[in-house]
Parts: sequence; C-alpha cells; structure tokens
Amino acid sequence: MSYVPDKLKKAVRGNATGLCEYCLIGEAFSEKPHEIDHIIPVQHGGATQEDNLCLACLECNRAKGPNLCGYDEISAGVVRLFNPRTHRWSDHFRLEGASIAALSEIGRATTRILNLNDPDRVTDRQMLMDGGLYPR
Repeated sequence: MSYVPDKLKKAVRGNATGLCEYCLIGEAFSEKPHEIDHIIPVQHGGATQEDNLCLACLECNRAKGPNLCGYDEISAGVVRLFNPRTHRWSDHFRLEGASIAALSEIGRATTRILNLNDPDRVTDRQMLMDGGLYPR
C-alpha cells in the first residue's frame, strides 16, 4: 500500500463527505473505517495525488484491488471502471430498491468487479434506506 500523507487523506475524506465513492455507504455505518483508494493503482502508474484518490469502503476497495477495467458481457468488451473524479455516479448507476442498477458499460463492469449487489450488501443498504440513512 502506498503512503498517503495525512493532509491528503483529510482532503479526500472531506470531498467524499464520509461516503464510499463507489457504493455510497456512509463510513459511520461500516464495520471498518473507509480507506483511501488509488483510482488508478500505483502499480499501474497512478499517482498519490488528490485527483487520483477517493474514499472507499473496505468491501469496495478490496474487491477493486489493482483493477483498472472489467469485462462487460453486453458489449463483449473490456471497459474502464467507474472513476469518481471524472464520472458522475448518476450517469452510470441508479438505485432500484436497495440494489445498484448499472446504466452503462462502466456501470456494469464496476458493479460486477466491486460486487456491489452482494446479497449482504443489498440487505445492509435496505436497512439503512429504511432508517433514512442511505444518501440517494
């Protein structure tokens, strides 16, 4: 894991307003603290700078790992994963109940690679939604 200075961590956390920038779960509702993710991993030349860092829950960050891309079965192609710095969440995803539905190739690849609709994650989102604690 690459070292991220505290000042930079604070800036990334502030920009994310405490939410995982992939699945939108609040850090306050996660069992483990959210992590700073290199959107383009260091091993692929990604820099440790604000425009390449985002806040990610443990589940999203571990599932993403060093991946840059994923396979989209509909277009039968390899596509980039969602980038919270250059993409708008609502262009690639929407909520259908407590499930995250993909709206694009990027959304489909990201949903699959990050396992956004794992049954336990959907259940957790539903509980948060029922309590008015899920942001969208």
